[in-house]
Amino acid sequence: MIRLGVTGTDTAVGKTVVSAALVGWLKARGVKIAAMKPIESGVNDDAKLLHKASGCSGWFGDVCPVRFDAPLSPFAAASEQGSTINLSRLDAAFARLSRDRDGILVEGAGGLLVPITQTVSYAQLFARWNLAIIIVAANRLGVINHVLLTVMAAREQRLDIKGIVLNSVPAANDPKDLSRRSNQKCLQQLLPGVPIIRFTHVADPRDLSLLIEETEKSGLGKLAISSKH
Repeated sequence: MIRLGVTGTDTAVGKTVVSAALVGWLKARGVKIAAMKPIESGVNDDAKLLHKASGCSGWFGDVCPVRFDAPLSPFAAASEQGSTINLSRLDAAFARLSRDRDGILVEGAGGLLVPITQTVSYAQLFARWNLAIIIVAANRLGVINHVLLTVMAAREQRLDIKGIVLNSVPAANDPKDLSRRSNQKCLQQLLPGVPIIRFTHVADPRDLSLLIEETEKSGLGKLAISSKH
């Protein structure tokens, strides 16, 4: 079974686009794949995009069991409401989505150490659910430090890192940023054995056919296939 978590080095690095691309690509190959965004904060449709990419696999209430209006970390958003996030509720939704599937992809929020509760981060949630991970990072100056810190945190939790995706998000497409041409090579040298791929910006991230095409071209799909366990 494919058990995959998608995390980022920061917020707004394109995790949802990469996640939807992977889910759509797997579904197009005949994989019975479910997608999950356990907690969504702020006004956005990330979970809806993932649900659509999976072919609306599973009840949407399980795809995104916890939602907050405030664009804050899950822990901060829950604290602001005077509540806490029930991990057992997330566990139950994950179990229902996983049932009778060939795979499941879970998208985190922000970075790997974003807190869900006072004692549990996404790193620990991914470990709890036995997920291998793909790390998404914006291909821009500073990404090397961000990736290395995320890899360090992942390895502390003994998470299986399937690859790093250097994403060409619009905010990172500064023609004066020379690092965009060297980041991949530097990371390959610093992280031997970890696949480092580049994912080109897709003009319309709601167009699943474009996402699937870029997934095939970039080699992103191979990272998902390698996460079977």
